[in-house]
Amino acid sequence: MKKLIAVLHLCVILSLAQASTPPLQHPFKPADSGTDPLMKKAWHLKRIKAFEAWKKVQGRQEMTLAIIDSGINYNHPEVAPNLKRKTIEWPSNGVDKDENGFIDDIIGWDFVKGSFLPFDRTGHGTFVAAIAAGAINNGVGASGVCPKCSIMPLRFLNYEGLGDTEDAIKGIYYAAKERVAAINLSFAGEGYDQELFDAINTARKNDVVVVVSSGNDGENIEKSSVYPAKFKLPNQLTVAASTEEDELLESSNWGHTTVHIAAPGDEIIGPWLNEWDTNSGTSFSAAVVTGAVGLVRSANPKLTAEQVVKIIKNTAEKVEPQKNKTVTGGILDVAAAVNCATERNLSCLK
Repeated sequence: MKKLIAVLHLCVILSLAQASTPPLQHPFKPADSGTDPLMKKAWHLKRIKAFEAWKKVQGRQEMTLAIIDSGINYNHPEVAPNLKRKTIEWPSNGVDKDENGFIDDIIGWDFVKGSFLPFDRTGHGTFVAAIAAGAINNGVGASGVCPKCSIMPLRFLNYEGLGDTEDAIKGIYYAAKERVAAINLSFAGEGYDQELFDAINTARKNDVVVVVSSGNDGENIEKSSVYPAKFKLPNQLTVAASTEEDELLESSNWGHTTVHIAAPGDEIIGPWLNEWDTNSGTSFSAAVVTGAVGLVRSANPKLTAEQVVKIIKNTAEKVEPQKNKTVTGGILDVAAAVNCATERNLSCLK
């Protein structure tokens, strides 16, 4: 079976692979300290103008961001408060109470083990989820781009960062059926895959935005075979990584007709396993854009997936270092995107 390798740093603690899966805490009541102690280190939030966007909207609980990745540390205080929880499935009792074919899928699903507890063994999925929709003002770490959005973890990567394409596809179909606001795909593989394309196209039909990392090979993917980054669908945003100086991250893939936009992906702060740390790569720039999608859809829930994609592309801040690197030649400006979404005439869609 074909394998995909996640675009991640394999900071894997192998002992985690042997550890037992912890139970899901429920309900989780976050602390409300009014502060996030590491917010000053979250340069990416300032660069995309998240603080300005938050003056209008910080997200909506009904806007769910599906993270198809290595799972999530579902008891971590940064992400636990924002998990999308199915009250109909709680408590777990071995019965498929919502009759969707997944028993006890309270917060999502583990397609590696066939379990309702998609626990993260690598730290990557937790990090991605926290960047997109980590809790705000909870006295821990920093904040996600859409701190009032919900998170749905869907695990297809094992503790080595490897996963079957088939399991990723199952995750996409699951999220599409649940009609989430956005799906984050921070992984890359070699070669065109029609079944993967069909899954993302099904997400389009279900009005779901799909955000994809461009990959970390430092190459122009116009000349290579990197998927799902190279799929061209109107509900997809493929994301490159930029530095604090607006340059393309050295390891980031790019493509002026394939990669749509850049977003901060260098030295991004987040929860890695049991501590907060910084990491770089297109996995994390994609997560930034996924959070932005959540904010835009929260600002105007009537927008279609294709309209959201257009808004984010049309409001990108054009910068010289990104010229001819992406379709937009710019960096995500979430404040401009949210402003557009709230306009009555939506002039930025033209």
